[in-house]
Amino acid sequence: MTTTDTNSGGHLEFQDWGAAQDYFFDHGLTDGLPIVPPTPDRVQAMLDFAGVSADHDLGTEVIRQKRFTAGKAAVNAVMAGCLPEHFTVVLASLSAITDRSFNLHASSTSTNGVTVLTVVSGPYADKIGMNAGVEMMGNGGRPNAAIGRAVNLFKANYYGSVPVVMDNSTFGHPGKITFCFPENLAVSPWPSLTSELGYGDDATTVTAYATLAPLQVTLHGDRNPADFLTTVAHAMLAFGPGMPEVICVISPEAMLHIAEAGWSRRQVAEFLHDKAQLPAAEWIRWHRMASELDHDRMVPVVADADRITVLPGGGMAGGFVSLISTWGSSRSVTRPVNTP
Repeated sequence: MTTTDTNSGGHLEFQDWGAAQDYFFDHGLTDGLPIVPPTPDRVQAMLDFAGVSADHDLGTEVIRQKRFTAGKAAVNAVMAGCLPEHFTVVLASLSAITDRSFNLHASSTSTNGVTVLTVVSGPYADKIGMNAGVEMMGNGGRPNAAIGRAVNLFKANYYGSVPVVMDNSTFGHPGKITFCFPENLAVSPWPSLTSELGYGDDATTVTAYATLAPLQVTLHGDRNPADFLTTVAHAMLAFGPGMPEVICVISPEAMLHIAEAGWSRRQVAEFLHDKAQLPAAEWIRWHRMASELDHDRMVPVVADADRITVLPGGGMAGGFVSLISTWGSSRSVTRPVNTP
């Protein structure tokens, strides 16, 4: 069996599938799970589908001066279990994290357990069978799992973000293996996030976030958005003040009540921003911020409503919201997906 080396791009020869697995495990080139051996034909199929060469430039991460290329991305996409039609999403996500505002290097060395979350919005997500419903953040959906895994394998194998050497996460979380899901347009009363970002209704985008683990909030059957979103805002307080961004994924059951009330995506974000704040004195008492002169000043979890991304998603049964906080000085970055 001939495979492609994850770093040099050269070829490696193995007696069989098991020998290839042993090599990748022994050299720390997996996330702890078996990989698909990156044979030259599989790697080339990725590049051919995307219509790019192996040397195609995705961007350069400026701190380590690492130039991201489609060839290196294709090797890791194969290893992660991607199909060729998934590859353009992987390319867009990797391009996004090279942006300086994403702050990949700092987030990759954090003790907080930061991972890359890839959020896909637009019709291509449905075309390639991405799961926006039941278990959208969990198991069972190949495109979600493989795309998110490809991004994180690339981050480890090529960028160098491996445990102890660079990644110093105290606990980590399963999203560090894979964290990727699409916006559920089928249950949304709103234009897609892609459209609202100015890319148009037919376009598909990837937005990359440096995130921590999700927090699920139960809504206890409330039907009035002002009531159940107050519960969500109270949960956001657990993140503390000064969060760069928060992603709020709302289940279809709750989205139905939001749609019936005529609330826009912006209204939801503004409501959460307004409710998720406390007087400085409260934050100080909780040891969440340093002492300051004006203890009566209201201090929000995020600076403004623009930093809250509201997305419909998840299974039809269950009134839940999933809150995902982002890390440190990182900001989300959006890139269009070049669809065939």
